[in-house]
Amino acid sequence: MTDIKSLFDQLTANLQQLEKLFSTTKAVQALVSRIPCVIKGQEQAAINQITPELSTDMLAMKLASEAFQDIHIKHPFSQKSARRYVGVIHLHPEHQNTAKIVLLIKAINTIKAEIEHAVVSENVSRQARFSAIHDNCPGVMTVHLYRKIHCLENESVKSVRFSWQRKDSLHQPDKLKLLGEINAEKERAMPDNQLALDQLQQKVTSTPEQDLRIRRPVKVQPAANIVRVIGLKTVTAPLPIIIVQKEALAASEVMAFIASQVRQQRSDKRKNTLLGTLSGHTIERVAL
Repeated sequence: MTDIKSLFDQLTANLQQLEKLFSTTKAVQALVSRIPCVIKGQEQAAINQITPELSTDMLAMKLASEAFQDIHIKHPFSQKSARRYVGVIHLHPEHQNTAKIVLLIKAINTIKAEIEHAVVSENVSRQARFSAIHDNCPGVMTVHLYRKIHCLENESVKSVRFSWQRKDSLHQPDKLKLLGEINAEKERAMPDNQLALDQLQQKVTSTPEQDLRIRRPVKVQPAANIVRVIGLKTVTAPLPIIIVQKEALAASEVMAFIASQVRQQRSDKRKNTLLGTLSGHTIERVAL
């Protein structure tokens, strides 16, 4: 069995060493925004606006260090919603600390991957995986423990722009199972909802299984659009991105998210047919 505790102790030591290096490193450019945290119990609340709190220069370096070390559960914040720090740190490759920082980040990411692999591959049940994590890494927040630090070294980055991704999860359901869920909902529904459920049941029954889709909303998340000489790379950005290169690059902070500012759908994109709703999810028929 993998010694997860020793790996975690090494990870903690490396993160502390990274903080020391960051505290004495002047970046070419540094901007990091703290995203307001979700309070425990408010995970399902509608998100109308998110206002990031921007730090720059050495304050951004300090916030980035805090972000990388933020791997534990914190009261009163949610354990289901990740705490996010969005930004970019541009380091010059000839700075005396840069090579050490790059090596440390690689080591940190390797240890994170080793812990995740050990937990998943050596423990069959969900409860066993839970115990493996929390017995060896007390107080840790798993989603934070596993997330990697993006480090782009000499990739000729031209610009880094941040945006908010607001996508839905769309998947093809098992038709018989879906009809069973509709029947179960009908049994406990109020009389006012019976007609809508009857109509949904009829529409699902008459729709081929391969044409059915269930759309579930996914929480809005920050993304980085990284333009390199070889092309565009888009990644989720819950942690500051480290870029090491001599060339200058254009970067801007993540702006506020405002739910009412909905992006317009492409005019040439075919729209699915809405069949109805069930448990807060929409049931659709794909466009032909």
